[in-house]
Amino acid sequence: MNLHARLAVAVALLLVGALASLSLALHLPQPQGLFSLEGEQIIYSAPSGQRHTVAALKAGEQELTANPRWLIAEPDVLESFEEFNGLMDQQRLISAAIKRGDLVLINESGEHLAVPFRQRELGDLHWLFWFQIGIGSIILMIGGMVWSAKPGMATTLYAASGLCLAIATNTAAVYSTRSMFIDGDVFRFLSDFNSCGALLFSSSFSALLWHYPQQLGRFPVAPLSFIVGFASCAVVIFQWEPAPNFYYFLVLAIYAVGFIFAALQWRFTRDKPLERAALLWFLIAIFTGTGGFAGLQLVPAALGLELLVPQEILFAVFLLMYAGVALGLIRYRLFDLERWWFALWGWLLGGAAVIAVDLALVSLPAMGQTLALSLSLAMVGWLYFPVRQWFWKRFVRVPERNLERILQQSIPRFTAIRSVAELRSLWLELLQEVFQPLRSQPCFGVQQVLLLDGGQAMNIPDVLGEGNGMQLQLADRGRRLFSRDDLALVTLLQSQFEIAQNSLRASERGRMAERERIRRDIHDDLGARLLTLLHRSNEGERPLVREAIKDLRSLLEALDTEARPLEVLFASWRMELEERCHTAGVPLQWQQPERVPALLVSPELQQQCQRVLREAVSNALRHAKPSAVSIDITHQGDELCLIIENDGVSDSPVQYGRGTAIMQQRADELGAVLKREHLGSCWRVSLSLSLPLLEGSEPPESGGV
Repeated sequence: MNLHARLAVAVALLLVGALASLSLALHLPQPQGLFSLEGEQIIYSAPSGQRHTVAALKAGEQELTANPRWLIAEPDVLESFEEFNGLMDQQRLISAAIKRGDLVLINESGEHLAVPFRQRELGDLHWLFWFQIGIGSIILMIGGMVWSAKPGMATTLYAASGLCLAIATNTAAVYSTRSMFIDGDVFRFLSDFNSCGALLFSSSFSALLWHYPQQLGRFPVAPLSFIVGFASCAVVIFQWEPAPNFYYFLVLAIYAVGFIFAALQWRFTRDKPLERAALLWFLIAIFTGTGGFAGLQLVPAALGLELLVPQEILFAVFLLMYAGVALGLIRYRLFDLERWWFALWGWLLGGAAVIAVDLALVSLPAMGQTLALSLSLAMVGWLYFPVRQWFWKRFVRVPERNLERILQQSIPRFTAIRSVAELRSLWLELLQEVFQPLRSQPCFGVQQVLLLDGGQAMNIPDVLGEGNGMQLQLADRGRRLFSRDDLALVTLLQSQFEIAQNSLRASERGRMAERERIRRDIHDDLGARLLTLLHRSNEGERPLVREAIKDLRSLLEALDTEARPLEVLFASWRMELEERCHTAGVPLQWQQPERVPALLVSPELQQQCQRVLREAVSNALRHAKPSAVSIDITHQGDELCLIIENDGVSDSPVQYGRGTAIMQQRADELGAVLKREHLGSCWRVSLSLSLPLLEGSEPPESGGV
């Protein structure tokens, strides 16, 4: 059974119940005049305006002394079955006399008056009839919509409680708003159905608290609860109880079991804050409604006390329960209905608005059906729907993600991306900004977007496909759970990042192709000319030409289109610097980590680091008389530190020249930290920088020396 079929079942039950109650109410006797109770006396107000105190009613040959219980709203409050059955027998005799047309009223003066009756019409129905029918219908519809959206044990029990409560309110609406006269058999039937509805409501309510928010065990509580409920119905129907009002003790007993289950639910959710919050809201809603009815109706009736508030009015407290659960659906996603709740209500209220306005217009004089339908559609379309949407946005605040705003803010940031590392950083920033999780943590091996623990967490795979995913917990800083709409939003963001990644790769291929062209032109043109100059120069100029060729070779290496591993760079730097120091007659002390991480270094970073190293060593050899030059390379995570030291520096102040300024400029371009320190006869230059994680690199370990 699909969603619309289940919803149609709920609507059908609502219509059948309401129409059946309406039909029974319209077939009750309607006197031409009004019977009312003043103290213990029944007063008849005749159509002529005269008032008579009723002393007795003569039904055929039997004369029945006036009984104030003829106007009682709820017969279950009577303290004995003798009174209960006597009331039903008297109503049966009076009803038969009404049908024969020989009912006679005897007033306190002994006068015999005929009581005229007529067909009951809609206008004769008391407003409390419509009030109770309306409450029962709303409760039934809310429960039916919950069950329609997500059928399951918990939602079925919730819908069953609404159905049973609707049975109780609809039957009570008929006999509690009668004009004093009702057939005894109908009265007994409606009273029994009212009692059974209340008993089964308590049964479904208690079973619901066993199953929600989590099932407390495998014991078949739901079937057993309804067995107890139906057994209690049999006790009421066959009058196996000591008195009519004993039925209230049965309702309270079954109802009390729900408190026990609620306490167990509270205990089992002590380490689950979201389930505890949902349970707290759920219990507040339930116990506010049912507790108010029990305190003002069931307990006084069971104790034989006078009711403080009429039962017809007390049914309204159940709306607190069902409205509270409806608010809980919005706030805590009870029964996981967040996606369907607003759509279902919009569909239902939209259709109801068209029907209500159409009926109102048709009832106007000189208003044809075609014109009324046209006006109703226009009024609903132009007035109702805009007002409903305004109310929905103003007060309900449907959870939504503003895709237009997200894309408008994120797309310009894609255009500024220059590396894969920046792309990953932007991905993490957007996840934080869009979902605002209360907590986030790495999650490896994630292959697809997945909701966990009923929406408490969401696993998101790495946007670069490297397996380094993220787990986000409790969206909007813990104010809501993740939903299926969030899955769709992540998929949309992933597609945007895929486009950005392809664009980045295409741009990188273009830059590398241009770099390769420049490198080839320099090699073919300038390299050939330097070799010619080397062969044609004299012995005194050849060292200078060889130095230029070496610089050209370094430049071509820097223009190499491929990123190189860090370990290869260390070997290349060491070879060049050892040659420089050996030519100057100064030993080089080289230290590097035993295990070099498998990181790829971009050509730009290779060139800048190499030139800083070269300039620092050249300064040491040119301006000092060092006994040795030491280079110490360390790494911590993705941080690389180069330390160059030499001795032989005098205590006089050091003059910073152009080479030092160039080193600082190169460090700034790298976003690195360059330090120059003069420690006695020792000069130290240190360069600290972060290595971007290029595609193809392996993430470095957290430590290393």
